[in-house]
Amino acid sequence: MHKFWENPISATVAPQGARVPESLQIGGVCISPATILAPMAGVTDTVFRRFIRNASFVRSAGSVMAAPAEETSQLPATSTTKESSGCGLLMTEFTSADGLFRTRKSKRERYLHFYTDEHPISAQLFGSDPYTLAESAKIVEAAGFDLVDLNLGCPAKRVL
Repeated sequence: MHKFWENPISATVAPQGARVPESLQIGGVCISPATILAPMAGVTDTVFRRFIRNASFVRSAGSVMAAPAEETSQLPATSTTKESSGCGLLMTEFTSADGLFRTRKSKRERYLHFYTDEHPISAQLFGSDPYTLAESAKIVEAAGFDLVDLNLGCPAKRVL
């Protein structure tokens, strides 16, 4: 049985035949490469998002392989090898639309904080009241997020 920590480089190689498209368009937002960081409760804070944004992978003849910065500098330079950002779209942890809507502006800014180098970035909201979700989406838009993701079916206990 292979343990991923025994050889991290070989464990990060994409499955045979897997391809990551150069880009993906959602409305007016171009996501390049076409990869999205899944929002994970207690994980996708700004430090983690920026780490993932600055991770890199190498695209070589249609295959994708994760590569630490020191590894990419040793790869042969060819026209089919390209270093790319590790993630095209970042997402926040899911945020309660109700909590966001009812919270004063100074506290909202703490929940919705992101840095300019995190663009494109999407805020994920969850809730059950259409009016509150709509108003919270407006708050997220005004905060400068590129996209709003409405989580309407997460099985996590706090969302249910």
